[in-house]
Amino acid sequence: MSFKKNKDSLRSQELISRGLTDEKIIAEIIRNETPIPEKLPAELYDKMNYMCRRWMDRIARFEIDYDCVPDIEVMKTVLICMIESAPVLHSRFVDNHINPYWKVSDYHIDDILTVKETTDLLRSADEFLLQDISEKNNVQIKIGLFTCRGQSRLCFAFNHMCMDGGGLKSFLDNMFRSYNSYIQDGSISVFYSGKTRAYDCVYDSMNKEDKKAAKKLYANYPAKYSRSLPFTESEKSDRKMLIRKKIGKNIFEAARLKAKKYGATVNDLVSAAYIRAAYDVIGCPETEKMEIASAIDLRRYIEHPENIGYTNHTTFTPCIVEAKGKTMEETVRAVVKSTTEVKQDKFMGLYGIPILKLGFSTMFYIQAEFITSMFYNVANLSVSNVGAIDPYMLEMGNKLPTCVWVGGAAKRKPCAAANILSYDGDLMITACIRGNEKDKEIIVNFFDKFEENIKNC
Repeated sequence: MSFKKNKDSLRSQELISRGLTDEKIIAEIIRNETPIPEKLPAELYDKMNYMCRRWMDRIARFEIDYDCVPDIEVMKTVLICMIESAPVLHSRFVDNHINPYWKVSDYHIDDILTVKETTDLLRSADEFLLQDISEKNNVQIKIGLFTCRGQSRLCFAFNHMCMDGGGLKSFLDNMFRSYNSYIQDGSISVFYSGKTRAYDCVYDSMNKEDKKAAKKLYANYPAKYSRSLPFTESEKSDRKMLIRKKIGKNIFEAARLKAKKYGATVNDLVSAAYIRAAYDVIGCPETEKMEIASAIDLRRYIEHPENIGYTNHTTFTPCIVEAKGKTMEETVRAVVKSTTEVKQDKFMGLYGIPILKLGFSTMFYIQAEFITSMFYNVANLSVSNVGAIDPYMLEMGNKLPTCVWVGGAAKRKPCAAANILSYDGDLMITACIRGNEKDKEIIVNFFDKFEENIKNC
């Protein structure tokens, strides 16, 4: 037997051992994939997110509701193909204190996919989504499919070290395209191709002058007006909680159209609603400044983001208002003023990256993490808006989702991060915290005020 045939045979046996049974798909993977290395480099944002274990559980969350139950065997086949196309998702993180890396590891699809019939979709989903995923596991993503009387909830929990919300959107797009093509004609066309996960591809499409300037943006701008919600003191008994709020399309659409007249984006609108709620819940004097952090996707600098791997390219920019404002309109206009100033900077969001790269590339990792953690702060008040989700991107067979939610990492107090998306005209907002029932009441009250602000736009 030739070396190639022997190699292909071993790869075929490996895929079968992981739960893949379709011989045609096995052959396609072997024919089209780039050889998978045994180790993957820990990229800059992998290391940054690993450092953040001090403040959060680093697990990102996403869930999709359907009025149907997917084909389980098709789902397993598709998911194996997806995981094979992204080796970092079946790798364990090796922190050797000098230069950490990912060790590509073996797995079975049952390590990733949980299928369960339940009488309470929400409770089952929450229990699943709030699990821990150790970076030392062989897999870095867990997917739960919960069914109840013809309905299903598809849940994703994954290590934020591997990818962010933008990476997940790309993952889901490929996953559902594959699901639909497989049930139509038995084909799947996602294979590992060695796409880059590196942070510095944000510079690739810049001209020589801008690239040189961007790589010298060592200074970062720390929060000047940091505030926090009045959470209770942290206790060992604190637990992870996921709090949700749905704002109906009749309320959200009216507010969106009105905010548009002020020159505001949806992100400006939700930031203004968040800021006013923060003033009220904190009890901050209305004449004092308020600052929150707003997430932005640095893929905006990448000419062909579809050509990069699943990774992190999210950073935060400041949004500062001089005062609360007498009305929601005044707050929206103040937010627009602040964000317009930020957007006028051609290097928006790129500040501080070069100093992080310098630290993590010139020192042992254990030294770089210690020094970086001394000046790195997680924002107490922040908004991360995934944006509008295209229903057809999540189409499964001929069924569209009925509801979609996104949830971020469970942060320790006093962090209060709001994760937001819009779907089918509705605005969905969540917060994932580590706290107690009193802390939950604070978030519930905060979300109620948030909704009231949206109504008053």
